[in-house]
Amino acid sequence: MENKAQNAKSADFNHHSLEDYYPMTKNKLGKVYVFNQMSSYMGEGQPRVGHIKDCKDIEEVFQNLKFDVVKYEDLTYKEILEKLSNIAKMDYSEYGCLIFFVLTHGKGSKIFAQDIVYYPDVYWNTLNESSTLVHKPKLIFLQSPHDEEAYYVRAKPPRSVPTTYSIPEIPDVLFMYSCFDKFISWRSHVTGSSFIQCIFKEYKQHAENTDLLTILTFINRSMESDFTKSLSLAAVGQKKMCTIVSTLNKVLYFSSKNK
Repeated sequence: MENKAQNAKSADFNHHSLEDYYPMTKNKLGKVYVFNQMSSYMGEGQPRVGHIKDCKDIEEVFQNLKFDVVKYEDLTYKEILEKLSNIAKMDYSEYGCLIFFVLTHGKGSKIFAQDIVYYPDVYWNTLNESSTLVHKPKLIFLQSPHDEEAYYVRAKPPRSVPTTYSIPEIPDVLFMYSCFDKFISWRSHVTGSSFIQCIFKEYKQHAENTDLLTILTFINRSMESDFTKSLSLAAVGQKKMCTIVSTLNKVLYFSSKNK
């Protein structure tokens, strides 16, 4: 009887109509904007050479998925706001979704532009201004290493972890951070950031037949396992994990057909 009840629950859970999925039937599956902060902010830190590979891999995987990709590099805060304002005014009627990749550095709950530090909520606030993005998924991926003194995420974190980022208040938005506030997101000058490289690997392998949230779970698992393999002896027992904030209310596949 117990097995029958479990099977009935499973069958009921797996029964979804097309309304439970974001429609990805437009001429283009989506549009990707990459905001890449290559040079150091106000003389702080070294140029982020690894972002060259990250940008190349983002462009490769999403163009293969039939996305348009637009890249910006080393913008001031004013220029970022101008680009976002123009992005919000565009017509996305022929696109299924919109994606931001923000590759930069961080300090506290803020991230770096070319001239100042700013809060990342400007990205999802902009999305709320576009009428042709209503009911469409909007995804934001933030690769942002933080303070150098906090390089690793503990395997057993403190009971209370401060949350200093704002949370999107509009539906159909997903925000994925490469790490918690005040913890570093690992990056190599040669191979790129662990976060973007895990996205590249998992999207390339699974994007056409696996839903988004499952892929993001795979990314977190890859971040943990790949990062653990590269740990020094001084960092044994430490982990590297991403953070996901989502107001998505449907299942999303990067495919032209609903599953």
